[in-house]
This record gives sequence, structure tokens and C-alpha cells, in this order.
Amino acid sequence: MNGGGSSSVLKPILSLFTAGEVGNFRSRNATRPLIIEPKDVNGSQTVPVVVLVGAHTISYGEVMTGILQANGRAKVIGQTTQGNVETLNRFDLDDGAQLWLATETFDARGATYGPWEDTGIIPDRDLRTRWDLFDESSDPALAAAVELLSQS
Repeated sequence: MNGGGSSSVLKPILSLFTAGEVGNFRSRNATRPLIIEPKDVNGSQTVPVVVLVGAHTISYGEVMTGILQANGRAKVIGQTTQGNVETLNRFDLDDGAQLWLATETFDARGATYGPWEDTGIIPDRDLRTRWDLFDESSDPALAAAVELLSQS
């Protein structure tokens, strides 16, 4: 199972913060655009956004983060992600086993650095820390996020 997010969750979350054709899912044989219809909830389309990422942020969590960063909708704080931006599909085998296979990768519009599959999502502010060592009063990632948001 993919612990990095689901395609059924990606579009609804993105719709709160961005809109339009934000990139393409590409397989060996086809390309399909990812088009986001906006859903502004109490100004969510313009509210400043900071996304915290770490070395274990993967899959659609990376796609969401990268899209918001590439569209200028979010600043990213943390560690470079793994670059695991594939779509996984399940194939049921005759013997009852399941095969989970990456069938697509994601190419973003507006990305300023090369394919995310190769680079991962590169944060605007590199901050190497472990979330489990702090509470909210002493967390350096939260402090950096508050600082960035106060500059907006």
C-alpha cells in the first residue's frame, strides 16, 4: 500500500489552494492533464501557505507540495523529498496475489528544477530536523513556517 497519499484526495485538497492545468501524468503510452477546478473556501485561494516536508514525504504528498510550490502558492520547509511521484495501480493476479505497479509519473507545469522523479521536491528553506524531538513551542520547522507566514 502507498502511504504517500491518494489520487482521490489530491484534487480536492489542491482545489482549495490553486486552479487550472497544473501538470501532466505521463505513462509509456499517454499523457493526461491534471486540471484543478478551484473551490475557494473563506479565501483559501489567496491565503499564504507553508508546507512542511521531510525525507519520508512521498508520492502524492510530493505531487501536492510540488504543485503548490511551482504555482507560487506555497513555500516549502524541510528536507528534500525522495522523488517518488508515481501513480501506483493494483493488478489482481490469478493466484489471489496483488501486484502494485507504478504506471505513471507526474510532470509539473512551472517547476524550476528538473523532473521531480530525479530531484524530489526541493524545499525553499532546508531545515534538517526530526519532528519527534520537539513540541510546538520549540519546533524549529513550525517557527520557520510562522516566520514565513508573517512575511506574507
